[in-house]
Amino acid sequence: MYHRHRMRRAAAAYMKMHGQHGRGGFRRPRPLDHGDLRLLILSLIEEEPRHGYDLIIEIEQRTGGTYKPSPGVMYPALSVLEDQGFVKAKKLEGKRVYRLTEAGEEELAEHADTLAKIEERLEKLAQPEAELHPGDIRSASRRLRHTLFKTVTETWPDTSSYEEIVEILNQARADIVKAAQKKAK
Repeated sequence: MYHRHRMRRAAAAYMKMHGQHGRGGFRRPRPLDHGDLRLLILSLIEEEPRHGYDLIIEIEQRTGGTYKPSPGVMYPALSVLEDQGFVKAKKLEGKRVYRLTEAGEEELAEHADTLAKIEERLEKLAQPEAELHPGDIRSASRRLRHTLFKTVTETWPDTSSYEEIVEILNQARADIVKAAQKKAK
């Protein structure tokens, strides 16, 4: 037991030194730094009044599917912004729709440089051809999921392309299995 514990600690130290994280994976850069989500939410609400779920989907789309804030992150953030007086909520069709206040506009103006950097970082994330770290399978699968979701929802209810999409996905799965088996040999 003691030996196994020492080996795990040694492996963890090695991975930390070499920028690796978890089970042989690599830690990908965070899409948003501390406080960035707050500014991004204000910016999106400035574009047009939005409700929480709309903000979640918009952020996912702007990051190319690599980041989707959970409701457990989004709604408390909106609550804090409302408490700070940066947004005001109004109930429309059963949903709380948020609008920017004057204080929110001033906050955005004050942090315009930071917001520009955030938007630049999100733009890079949204580019499917953006360079991925070879170990960043999670990011690649999120982008695939986002593209698939976007394609299916845009063509709905025309399901004529679904068979072709299923065929492509099945072929990709087969190729992945074949590559894994080849590596195992």
